[in-house]
Amino acid sequence: MGFFGNTKGSIISDYFKLLEDVGAYKANNMCDVALYEDHLEIKSPLVSQEVRLRHNQINDVFHGFKTELMESNKSVLGRALLGGVLLGGVGALVGAVSGTGKKVKKDTKLYLIISYTDSENKEKVLQFEDTRKYKGKKLAEQLRQLCKLSSASNEKTVNL
Repeated sequence: MGFFGNTKGSIISDYFKLLEDVGAYKANNMCDVALYEDHLEIKSPLVSQEVRLRHNQINDVFHGFKTELMESNKSVLGRALLGGVLLGGVGALVGAVSGTGKKVKKDTKLYLIISYTDSENKEKVLQFEDTRKYKGKKLAEQLRQLCKLSSASNEKTVNL
């Protein structure tokens, strides 16, 4: 696959970060997920074994965001130093006081999750992080269409 191209012969493909071990594939490694007319294929230049999943095994496809709030301490020393450099002793005091407390940062990640039935008739999931944010949404939509799954955005009612 070229940087912006598809794997040869596939409808669409892109690289994703695998979040759990699958066969010879280890978690946190990048792999090529390629969509064909009758199956999904996972490949990696680091692993000679391919993983194939027929469309009739796939039960659901999710592509979406997850946002986590990350809390960390402010830097009292850094703020005091900066305040002191800019405004002298009073600036250092004000900088130190402003450095107490916590700051909150949003960490948003994009995921591709595929629910399927394995060869032993057990429900399983493949979880990927869409680090490139390039073709993941389009791949998920085309996979839903080929597997004849309803799209969450097309449904008028959401049952909880």
